[in-house]
Amino acid sequence: MNDFVAKHSLVLFFALTIPLSWFWWVQMYLGLWSSDLLLIPSSLGAASPIVILFFLDRLSKGAVGINGIFDSVHSWKQRIPWLVLAAFSYPVMVTIGNAASFVLGYETQLNLLNQETGWLGTALIAIVPITFFAMLLSSPLLEEPGWRGFALPRLQAMFGREIGSLLIGSYWWLWHQMMDVSFGGYPSLLGYLSQLGLSFMTDSLFNLSRRNLLSAMFVHSSSYIALTYLYRATGDISGLIVVAAVWTLVIILRLLERQRGFPGKLDESKKEAEQN
Repeated sequence: MNDFVAKHSLVLFFALTIPLSWFWWVQMYLGLWSSDLLLIPSSLGAASPIVILFFLDRLSKGAVGINGIFDSVHSWKQRIPWLVLAAFSYPVMVTIGNAASFVLGYETQLNLLNQETGWLGTALIAIVPITFFAMLLSSPLLEEPGWRGFALPRLQAMFGREIGSLLIGSYWWLWHQMMDVSFGGYPSLLGYLSQLGLSFMTDSLFNLSRRNLLSAMFVHSSSYIALTYLYRATGDISGLIVVAAVWTLVIILRLLERQRGFPGKLDESKKEAEQN
């Protein structure tokens, strides 16, 4: 049993994560929870990646390597430039996309902040950092050890940088759909391209930081900041411009990865460390 789980841990991770999450999110969709208690099933569903990861690590007697995933955080002082980039990249690209939409005439006003939170004014200077760091203890911590810490390196080792990111990004999008539908959203091509771009960005910054888990968590938390405090495009064209801005940065980050030989060199370094 231990050897089977260790050998097929990646397949088991993907096979179990959606069913566990959707078990809770389907209950939300069916209205089995009152609006006051929706945070409970929503959070329990979001916790499925880390729950499955711990479960598989225990069954494989540590072969999944969850301790090593969290140990990467200890090198954060050597990765500060990449952590700063991870914290600001997505909000900056969304802001650039919003400004470009106005300049090109697809938005009638230059709105950079969400009207529902913009009234907070200068208080946002304090509120945004507090929200950012508090958010790290929720979805980023519950998800990123599984998505980026565990699955991404294995997928990229098997299929290469681009296909590996495409697989994890597409699965990540699919995983979110039941929660999004429960909150009144619906699947769309624009939504897929948007989330895939965010996923590719997270993957690149994770690799460029030499796979420091905090970098992935920072991007995840900053995406929440962007969705909460920044202006949301009112039309598909404006939304597409924002997505284009994100993908432009993705291309730049991918070129940096290629220049540095990532993720191949990262995999080689890991093998050498394990052998020693």
